[in-house]
Amino acid sequence: MRRVLLACLVLLAVACSAASKGASLKSEISDFARYMRWGMIEKAANLVPAARRISFIAQKRAAQANMVIHEYDISAVEPEVGGERARVLVQATWSRPNDPVMRTELFEQIWEWSDRHWQMVEQKPVETTAPTSPDQGL
Repeated sequence: MRRVLLACLVLLAVACSAASKGASLKSEISDFARYMRWGMIEKAANLVPAARRISFIAQKRAAQANMVIHEYDISAVEPEVGGERARVLVQATWSRPNDPVMRTELFEQIWEWSDRHWQMVEQKPVETTAPTSPDQGL
């Protein structure tokens, strides 16, 4: 009876841990998106690995000095089996300060569970096909 009870407690602890990781993933991805959208680079940097924080801040600050981010939306979150990694798709809409043309780009981010929290370890653009011209869709 003790073994069954112990096994149940272990399974419950594992299930709670997985649920906690999932809630944490959603929260930290949302925080990262909000920080990037509003130019809070230092706060966003807390969600990348410590070894990359200084270069992350420098690169993002330099780039954001020449752009205005209008939207930074999470399009999809795809946790991998096992719960240690997730693929996130982000759609960002931006323009240059003196250029009214809005650009939209899709990025893939890889998030990993490390040191009891999620970290964005990689981001790369997703290649998209050429947009449909308006006369084809209207």
